Amino acid sequence: MTYVQFRRAKLVGVDGISPLTWSLFLAMGIFWVAYGIHLGSACMVAGTVLVAPLQAGVLLEIGLGESWKSFLIALGVVLVTILVPTALFGWNLGAACIGIIMIATRVPQIVDLIVAPSVEGVSVMSWALSSVNLGLWLYYYVDNHDSGAALSMVATIITNLVITGLTLRRHEHVKAVLRRWRGNEAV
Repeated sequence: MTYVQFRRAKLVGVDGISPLTWSLFLAMGIFWVAYGIHLGSACMVAGTVLVAPLQAGVLLEIGLGESWKSFLIALGVVLVTILVPTALFGWNLGAACIGIIMIATRVPQIVDLIVAPSVEGVSVMSWALSSVNLGLWLYYYVDNHDSGAALSMVATIITNLVITGLTLRRHEHVKAVLRRWRGNEAV
């Protein structure tokens, strides 16, 4: 998912990509690495560490001016809503709390998809692949009887599918407008 979005940002541009969404993705990695270490899950740790440079790359494509502010906000959100509850009440609550943040990470992207004049930088394939990836993690958490993380994945899959649908609709709308415009130009 992240590679596809990074590549689109490099090739097409960053129009419509939410810096807050991508900052939250990067900041949430702190929890996922710690949780993976706690569970002894090399795949969780490796998956998070390997994707972090690409997430940072998307933010760098957006630009440091906007991204650093979003990243500081994201760190504060992760600290207050995930790390503190985890430290006070345990990992299962932390995994459930991250579900709330995983949904919240997608809200800025949904808003941008609705209000931004152009969303050509947002990749449909990235969000669709992310939904598949989250489905695999859902299976992993169900298989390991981790209810907090499993619920997080279900809610996040739903919001990812909303983003996928909105992005697809906005891209198709642009294509339809261009077809009409080109048709009128030929007349």
